[in-house]
Amino acid sequence: MNNTTNARNQRATFRLASCGFAAFSLGLAGSVLADSKAATNEPQEEIIIVASRVATPLADTGLSVSTLSADDIELLGYNDLAPLLDIQPGVSVSQDGGLGKAAAVRIRGEDGFRTRILLDGIDIADPSSPQVSPRIEQLLSAPLQRIEILRGPQGLLYGADAGGVIAISTLQPEDGINGQLGMETGANGFNRVSGQIAGGNERLQGSINVADLSTDGFNARSDDQALSDQDGYSNQTIHATATATLNPHWQIGASIHDVEGNNDYDNCFDAVTSATLNTCNDDYEQRAWRTWARWEDDNLVSELSLADSRIDRTLFSATIPTFDTRGEQRELSWLGSAALGDAQFTVGIDLLEQAFTDGGERKQRDNQGVYGEYRRNLLSGNISLGVRHDDNDDFGQHTSWRISTLQPIANETMPMALHAAIGTGFRAPSPYEIAYNAGPFASAPATDQALREENSRGWELGLRLGNADNWTRITWFDQRIDNAIDFDLAGFSGYIQQPGASTSEGLEFEAQSRIHNQLRLVANATWNKAENPEGNRRAYRPRLSGAASLQWQQDAWQSALTARISRDSVDNSGLAMDDYVVVDWSLQRAVTNGITATLRLENAFDRDYQQIRNFNTSGRLWYLGLRYSL
Repeated sequence: MNNTTNARNQRATFRLASCGFAAFSLGLAGSVLADSKAATNEPQEEIIIVASRVATPLADTGLSVSTLSADDIELLGYNDLAPLLDIQPGVSVSQDGGLGKAAAVRIRGEDGFRTRILLDGIDIADPSSPQVSPRIEQLLSAPLQRIEILRGPQGLLYGADAGGVIAISTLQPEDGINGQLGMETGANGFNRVSGQIAGGNERLQGSINVADLSTDGFNARSDDQALSDQDGYSNQTIHATATATLNPHWQIGASIHDVEGNNDYDNCFDAVTSATLNTCNDDYEQRAWRTWARWEDDNLVSELSLADSRIDRTLFSATIPTFDTRGEQRELSWLGSAALGDAQFTVGIDLLEQAFTDGGERKQRDNQGVYGEYRRNLLSGNISLGVRHDDNDDFGQHTSWRISTLQPIANETMPMALHAAIGTGFRAPSPYEIAYNAGPFASAPATDQALREENSRGWELGLRLGNADNWTRITWFDQRIDNAIDFDLAGFSGYIQQPGASTSEGLEFEAQSRIHNQLRLVANATWNKAENPEGNRRAYRPRLSGAASLQWQQDAWQSALTARISRDSVDNSGLAMDDYVVVDWSLQRAVTNGITATLRLENAFDRDYQQIRNFNTSGRLWYLGLRYSL
């Protein structure tokens, strides 16, 4: 690691320490000023935001949504977002190495750049990445409080190209004070320190989350036989929120997100000789913020927000910087929602500007979107009708739509409901794709024809059965993308359009059973047939994937035994990848009031497998930790 990187990491560590001290001071002041909040054990209906951008009971939505609560995230204990997503129905994650290595999340077989990921309302996508992909490998689990995953045909209200949406929230402000300090150490030189605190009163609330993670890692590439070096990773994250209640109707707020990640990897090129090297480094920085103002009464909500994100990446070959990019994204949004009798209207406007700088040249694009959704009671359930109109600088105007419904079909003794949805969308070629094909490294056939937009459509039909403790959900889905854009892996000529339809169809099964007061089983399985226009299997989409987690709690003890399965996946050449079952185990013990000891094993049976061809995965890993909760 070069001196510049060392200095940068030292500055980040100092900033983390300073913010940690500020968080402690804020919490101390908040504890003096805050009112106490009465606890209640009454069950509450689960409310989600991700389906329609406004609060909606999960039981009333006709779209497929799964959630992870703060208790789920804490019990499973994973260090980053990738494994949390990998055990969700309809979701698969592949990663080329360990912590910090590039990860791709696919919802129902579609590429990660078609998935919108929001952190406290901030779109974390990187416009300087090839297809504006979200960098999920840079998101630690330490500040996360809740995850909502929309798997419906289209995330229409978030953008016509949002084939799935993952909405993440961090520790939220509330009356009184709450917080947590955690420390963990483990295999491969792993160390993590994290702190979270939130508090306030009826007028002002705030939260700060900080985390510092580092690991020596392991040799990520299986073809690195000469050096066989460890490929380490470090991450320093700061995330903060603030909310001010001006009067019974007005609130204003803001959030900031600051990440510095440093990742060692293999297979780059010497800046002078162009020889292949395995001493490579990726320096990643993201600075993002969002501010908003909301007016609300019993029947009306209106919110105006402005978000800004900048991502800088520098690649080093043997300590020499060889490639720099900057991705910029700014979005001005307004959303309004009104409840009128048994109907609800939601409308909104998004003004999005994306840009990236590569080698001193800046490329920019604007997109204006207008959307609306009408939801009302129908028969014994409800129906939602949504439409979106986009005006893109480069690709003109497009209109997309979505229809969904939920219809109960059984009594309260054994609740049962049918849900269905159908929708369309489009994705314009990214500025990166266009710029690459116009650049010096592109050639025929990528340079023979200008890229045009992709069009998509999909539907789902499902059945829900059961109550809050014991339930089953089965969903049949079918979706297609016409004229999908992919990189030419045969001739490396650039980005090419695939004429015809890339399809993904399958079945999702989800279940939860309260076996005993202290024992719960959560399981899911997805069968997915994903093919390109020629009828060949699409790479790294397992035909069968799933997970099962047996979770136990008794007095001061909590434990989770979680298994992940992947079968019948192929690489880019159509060759079969490893089938695998990986078992993870976590154990927690409340030692004293507020202090919890943790023990975790990942890949407990030391399974040898690959998710991406020529990239290793870790063997058995162990972690020991302590957590103090306010």
